[in-house]
Amino acid sequence: MSETRLDLVTGSSILAETRSTRHMRIVPLRSFRPMLRIILLVFCGACTAMAQSHQLDFVTGYNYQNSDEGKGLRSNLNGWYASLQYDLNDTIAITAEIDNYYGALRNQYLNQQNYVAGPQFTFRSSTAKLRPFIFIEVGDQRSSGMGNVTHSFDLQIGGGVELQLQDRISLQFTPGQYNLAFESGNPTHSYSANVGIVWTLWKQK
Repeated sequence: MSETRLDLVTGSSILAETRSTRHMRIVPLRSFRPMLRIILLVFCGACTAMAQSHQLDFVTGYNYQNSDEGKGLRSNLNGWYASLQYDLNDTIAITAEIDNYYGALRNQYLNQQNYVAGPQFTFRSSTAKLRPFIFIEVGDQRSSGMGNVTHSFDLQIGGGVELQLQDRISLQFTPGQYNLAFESGNPTHSYSANVGIVWTLWKQK
């Protein structure tokens, strides 16, 4: 059974569960305002460049993360990721991504999901065999484990390469990705790597 109350100081709602095994903390909406502004600017830029769009890709694969759990604790998480990438031109694309990680810490099950979006910058033309890229994404990180569920602002910065295998299929490798999240106001620093397959769903002729 849960109870909702209003914090008169911050004006934010807090959801508290009476069960001792689980506590949910809701981050005030104002904490996400910088993230929402960045996403809005990115998508406004995408709309103005729509006439140059030429490709839509679906990407999925394996994810690994050395995760900062706070208080000096770290864990190794494994999982998968999936994203849609809309190319505005040969250099700039907009990506929306979901990450899902699983693992354990001190014999306690851990699960983490990231819902992020942002621009990706690719170097060399779309016809090149090997194309390096960098990206920056922001969004929400949901973490559950040891009886707690939290939502945090999440920033992801990384880079990698795409190797074209066929006309509409490529191999994507991201050896380095930095994740900055703010859980209960405290920053955490995690590091990820992934490998996946890129399918081109649509290409402008």
